[in-house]
Amino acid sequence: MKRLQIIIVCTLIFSMSIGFYLGSMMVPDLPVGTMSAGIIGSVVGVGIVLGTIKFRESRKKHNIPDIDERTWINIKNFYATSLYIVLFGSMLIVCLLIALGTETIELGALSIYLLILFFLLVIGTLVVRRQ
Repeated sequence: MKRLQIIIVCTLIFSMSIGFYLGSMMVPDLPVGTMSAGIIGSVVGVGIVLGTIKFRESRKKHNIPDIDERTWINIKNFYATSLYIVLFGSMLIVCLLIALGTETIELGALSIYLLILFFLLVIGTLVVRRQ
């Protein structure tokens, strides 16, 4: 187990080094504050996830699995259904925008649309998992 952790840490450091090198090649005048915010945000995000996992494991006193077969099937069906709804809805939005004569789409509007989609998928997953 200790060897696996060392391999994971080395892989992360190597991958980050390659990313920093490629980032400095693409954007030579990248501010240090932007890079440090990205690094610190990534480390804090990973720390929150790992801390949550450790906390849940420490509180778990029984051997009952978190997800059984029925829950897994419900989650799979939810994602399959939501995929078709999202694809069909996105197609309708694009067709409507083309019919209205829109030639460009703002990246801000697109990012808000994707944020809302991910938010709804997370809420739906939590609801399906509880049933």
